[in-house]
Amino acid sequence: MAFLSVLIALLIEQLKPLGRGSAVYRLRQGLADLASRNFDAGQARHGVAAWFIAVLLPSLLTLGVYLTARHYSVLLALAWNVAVLYFTLGFRQFSHYVTDIQDALNHNDAATARSLLRQWKALDTVDMSASDITQQTIEHALVSVQRYVLGVFFWFILPIGPAGAVLYRLSDFVAGKWNSADSEASPALRGFAQKAFDLLDWVPARLTAIGYAIVGNFEDAVDVWRSYAQLWPNRNTGVMLASAAGAVGIRLGATAGAAPLPPTEPGWLQEGDHEPPPGSLPQMPGAAPQPAHLRNVVGLVWRSVLLWMLLLAMLSVVSWVS
Repeated sequence: MAFLSVLIALLIEQLKPLGRGSAVYRLRQGLADLASRNFDAGQARHGVAAWFIAVLLPSLLTLGVYLTARHYSVLLALAWNVAVLYFTLGFRQFSHYVTDIQDALNHNDAATARSLLRQWKALDTVDMSASDITQQTIEHALVSVQRYVLGVFFWFILPIGPAGAVLYRLSDFVAGKWNSADSEASPALRGFAQKAFDLLDWVPARLTAIGYAIVGNFEDAVDVWRSYAQLWPNRNTGVMLASAAGAVGIRLGATAGAAPLPPTEPGWLQEGDHEPPPGSLPQMPGAAPQPAHLRNVVGLVWRSVLLWMLLLAMLSVVSWVS
């Protein structure tokens, strides 16, 4: 049922993408605001309480509905799975930015590409070259694939089913929201939310890195992963992006020695930094990202998704036969 649920949800999401102004997104935002406003008093236990209300409570409710639906009907459970995955899993929640940026770069329209990247990630893109835009688009896209697709996929196929998908997505959301520059969350809440998401993403991030190595250049992916994952302040982000960079033979990077960033905002070295600054970590090898590399990265992602879908299908067949 897990394979069928994922497949149906992905197909529906391709036909009717979920808008960011949906009621579910507003509910998620309101719940996070309610939790931080009423439970964040600056101490560690308050951070745990706020995270419980904003993340764990909705996940438990999702699990309760799933178990109830499965008790009465497999079809009801399937419908609930698909509904939950529609709101948590999918490429179309971010892929239109990547596609539009790629089209703009292919037409040598760097100005439009800068504008689109600024709309997507609120970055200062005024002085970015086409290579800079490409590098940042690739890094943000790969992290988004992890947050919206592969990480959700992993947590969904665990025995808790749709509750795992909700747990992962809400944990990512509150970690990014409470650690944003304009957040009024206390250091205790910021730290706990980030550590909780890092823990939840530890295994999925490494499975994603393994998948990129399998469907790409395995030797280079593993070598870059082992040698350069530490460039990223967030190690989970580092293993994913380093493996992907090695798998397609491009150079990505990150600001070394910086404070941990939100999970959806990886850092990077600027194009042209051939000599690393004093005291910084070395820049990884590979070709400087060019617009043509976007297609290679998209192909890598799709091959990885197909790999995990195939494995899930095989596990489903074995389960049915046994």
